[in-house]
Amino acid sequence: MQRSKIITLLTDFGQQDGYVAAMKGVILGLHPNANLIDLTHEVEPQNVQAGAFLLQTHFRCFPVGTVHLAVVDPGVGSARAALAGRAAGHFFVAPDNGLLDFCLDLSERQVVRLTQNKFWREPVSSTFHGRDIFAPVAAHLARGELLQNLGELFQLQRRLPAFETRLVGKTLRGQVVYIDRFGNLISNISAQQLREFSRDQPITISLAEHLIGGLCQTYAEVPPDSPLALIGSFGFLEIGVNRGNARRRFDARPGDPVNIELGQII
Repeated sequence: MQRSKIITLLTDFGQQDGYVAAMKGVILGLHPNANLIDLTHEVEPQNVQAGAFLLQTHFRCFPVGTVHLAVVDPGVGSARAALAGRAAGHFFVAPDNGLLDFCLDLSERQVVRLTQNKFWREPVSSTFHGRDIFAPVAAHLARGELLQNLGELFQLQRRLPAFETRLVGKTLRGQVVYIDRFGNLISNISAQQLREFSRDQPITISLAEHLIGGLCQTYAEVPPDSPLALIGSFGFLEIGVNRGNARRRFDARPGDPVNIELGQII
C-alpha cells in the first residue's frame, strides 16, 4: 500500500518538556521527508479512553496511507505489547492498552506485535518507548516498510470498557465518553442512532438528573449561558452551554449517563 509520508502524533506529553521533540527528531533522522502533524499532545495524562476517542474521530481526516502514532502509555515498560497495524487504509502504531480498540470495527485489519528490534532505537529506555520503539517504527512504516516485517501477527482484543448505547423501554441510554477543552460533553450516541430512535419525533435529552431539552442545530439557538444538545462535528450527540462550560456547569465527567426520551417535556 502506498504511504502518504504523513505521520500524525497523538500523546499526553504536553508541550512543556522535550518529549514530543525527541520523538520528532528520531522520526526525521530516519525519514527526513516525513510530514509530521500534531493531532494533539494535550490528552489528559494517562487517559487512554480520551486518546482512543480522539484517534478514532480524527484519523479519517487524513489521506489513505497515513501513519498515526499514538502514545498514551501508563503501562510503559511493562509486559503490555507494542503494536503496529493497518485498518481502513491507514496505519497505526501504539501500545496495546485500548488506544486501538476502535480498529476492531474497521475493515482490512492486520496487527503485529513489535518484536523486530532492528527497527528500534538503541538503547531502549524502559520509560520512553514513544521515542525508542514507536517513533522509529512509525518512520519505517511511512518509508514503506511492510507491516509483517516489523513483528509477529497479533490478535487485537478490546482493552477498554465498551461504551455502548442501550434501548430501555422508550429511552435511548448512552453516556459521556469525552470532554473537550470548551467543556462540551461528547456522548457515544451517534447521529444515525438518534435518527433511528426518534424517527423525526420530538425528543427530550437529559444528562444524569439534569434536563437539557430538545435537539438544537447551533449554539446560538439558546441564550448565552444556557445548556443545549446538538450533533457535533464528528457525528455524536454533544451537550454544551452557549458561551459557557458544560463540564463546570454540571460537574460532569466521562461515564455520566445521557438519556433520550421520545416526546417533548414542557
